[in-house]
Amino acid sequence: MKKIYTLLLFLLASVGVFASNQQVRNYFVTQFRAIVDPLFDEGEATQPKFDAFYAAMVDGLSPQKRAERALELTINRFVGAADYILEHAQSWRGEIETNSRLETLTTTALNAPLIEIRMAGFELYLAQYNLEKSVAQVDRLVKQFEQLPERNAAGALWAMAAIAARGIDRERVFDEIMTATESNNEKIRRGAVEALARLGGQEIIEPLLYIARNDSSAYIQERAFCGLAQTGTLHVVERYSALPGLLETLHDPSSTEQQHGWVYQALKEISTFYDVAENPDDWEDRLLEVDMLEL
Repeated sequence: MKKIYTLLLFLLASVGVFASNQQVRNYFVTQFRAIVDPLFDEGEATQPKFDAFYAAMVDGLSPQKRAERALELTINRFVGAADYILEHAQSWRGEIETNSRLETLTTTALNAPLIEIRMAGFELYLAQYNLEKSVAQVDRLVKQFEQLPERNAAGALWAMAAIAARGIDRERVFDEIMTATESNNEKIRRGAVEALARLGGQEIIEPLLYIARNDSSAYIQERAFCGLAQTGTLHVVERYSALPGLLETLHDPSSTEQQHGWVYQALKEISTFYDVAENPDDWEDRLLEVDMLEL
C-alpha cells in the first residue's frame, strides 16, 4: 500500500506539472481518493480468525502465557478464540494464577460488549481461582458464603453466578442470590445484584426491575439498571423484555428524577436509539414503531 500511495502522489504531481486538461487532473484525483479514502473509514476493521496458526502459537506457550494470550486475542475479536478458551480453560486450573496482567484482561473481557467475550472472561476467572464447574463447587461456595455472609458475599455469590451462567445448578444459585437480595446488609445486597446480572437468563429481569425501583441504596439501584442495560450476561433480545418495566418506572409517580435518568440511559443502551427525547411517550412510540415493545 505504501508503494501505491507513493506512486499515486507521483502521478498527481506529474499531472499537475504536465497536464493542462482539467478533466485529466480530476480523473487522477478521483482514482487516488478511491484507493486512499477507505483506509480512513470510521468503524472499518478486519475479522481475524483464531485459526491453526494462532492455535499452534498459543499452544506453544506456558499455561499462564497461554491463558493471557488467548484472552487477549478474544478481546481483540479473533473469531474462534473465545471457543478455544471455553474448551481449554478448565484444564488450566491449578496451572495459572491471577496476576496484574491476567486480572486486567479478565476485567476487560467481563465488561466487553460481546457476550462470547464475557463468557470467555468467566472461564478464565474460574480457572485462575481454581474453581471447577460443578455442583460440588457450588456446595463449597454456598458454605463459604453462609459462614461469613458480609465478608464473602461479593466473591462467593459472584463465583456461584459465573458457574451457573455456564448452566450448572442454575435454580439453586438463583434462589441463593434472590435470598441475598433481601438482606438487611447493604454489602450483601451489593454482591447479590452484581451476581444476579452475571447469572443472566430471562428469570433475572423482574428481580432487577424490582431492585432498581425499590432498593434503599442508590448505588444498588444504579447497578440493577446497569444489569438490565448492558452489563452481565443477558442477550440483547432478553434485554428487550425489560423495556415495558423501564417505561412503567417513568410513569410511576413515586420514581425519582435520578431513577428517570438511569431509565433513559438504559433505554438508549438497550435500543441503541440515542436521538429520542427524554419523554416517556416519545420512547413508547419509537419502540412500538420498530416492534421492540409489545403493550
